[in-house]
Amino acid sequence: MSPPRDRVVEGCNLVGSTAKDRNPLCPTLPVLPDDILVEILLMLPVRALLQFKCVCKSWRTLISSPQLAMDNFRQRSSADRDLTSRLVYYNRLYYHCRVGFLPLQPLFNSPSATTKVVSFDMGCRVGALVVRGSCNGLVCLHHLRSCCLRLWNPCTGSASQWFRIEFNCFTYYGFGYDHVHDKYKLVTVEGQYLTVICTFGANSSTIGPKFPSPAVGLSGSIGKFVSGSGTLNWMAKLTGSAANERKWVILSFDLANETFGQVPLPRLSGGGDNTCDPELQVLRNCLCFTIDHNNTVFDVWMMKDYGVTESWMMISRVKLWRHKYNNPLTPFSISEHDVLLLMLPDRRLVLHKSDSGLLYFPLIDSSSDAHHFPICSKTNFRIFFLYHDSLVLPPQ
Repeated sequence: MSPPRDRVVEGCNLVGSTAKDRNPLCPTLPVLPDDILVEILLMLPVRALLQFKCVCKSWRTLISSPQLAMDNFRQRSSADRDLTSRLVYYNRLYYHCRVGFLPLQPLFNSPSATTKVVSFDMGCRVGALVVRGSCNGLVCLHHLRSCCLRLWNPCTGSASQWFRIEFNCFTYYGFGYDHVHDKYKLVTVEGQYLTVICTFGANSSTIGPKFPSPAVGLSGSIGKFVSGSGTLNWMAKLTGSAANERKWVILSFDLANETFGQVPLPRLSGGGDNTCDPELQVLRNCLCFTIDHNNTVFDVWMMKDYGVTESWMMISRVKLWRHKYNNPLTPFSISEHDVLLLMLPDRRLVLHKSDSGLLYFPLIDSSSDAHHFPICSKTNFRIFFLYHDSLVLPPQ
């Protein structure tokens, strides 16, 4: 038997409630000013905000505000230093169509306890759906069979309408947010040089500037989004002036101006600019990359101020045993105590303590994603993106 309705919603006069929401049979409590109420709501996790929408109509209206949703996301994502974020991933195998979410907070706090993956059956044919990126709590989905894109918020269950694009095969791509025009964009490179910009909300595809022709190779096909600069970034190998000269730089794309540029790397001791297998990532909303020395020592560099060469600093050095794999070291997240979550060259996930150099292999139960290989043993065929919970609504 469910309790009476007046006990659930109208049992007392809550702070911040309007006159229409108040129960005349209950004594009036002091009303909390709206600006203080908003400050409190901005610090709460998404799950709590979803529950508080059921308190009263005025709270529901306030929490449903797009501005509060974005402000809450920005405040929490900058304050928690990735601790309450997740890794979202999909499987490249053609046996199932699932999207998995790996929470990072229990992984950092209790690596010896088992952390469970939560996966979603996307309800489509196997191999038909892939994830193209995540930004502001929205996941970019690409349905390969129908050549369509949409944005999805897993926390609220809301999604944008599918819109059709002309190409399915991308040489390079990246997903991010244009804060100047308040637009989400998927930038794709078809073949070698054709840049196509897919804009959500407008549901349009336009031809962008030609992909820079000096680039002769990129380390990874996925552009990394840095929200502070509004740019997508790839590690690119450029042709120098001297014969057979190659050097690595960061190739950037400004989502607002829709122009390409370059971000220089720091001058590295020993190998100079000619380092092999660099891997670009984003940690604490700062651009990062890893380089290897003889495949046994990996340095992790972070750019504190985007575009400022002097702000590059090495934040960690990871020493590994000699191995036969020619894959880079991939950082996914870093805790407030400078513990790094890494993917090793043999495709295993590991926690690395920067102060001691110790490696910890966390226990992860990934049985719900129906993959042949558990994440604990191998991450093969899984493509990962960093995801933050949010109430941000997809554009319609």
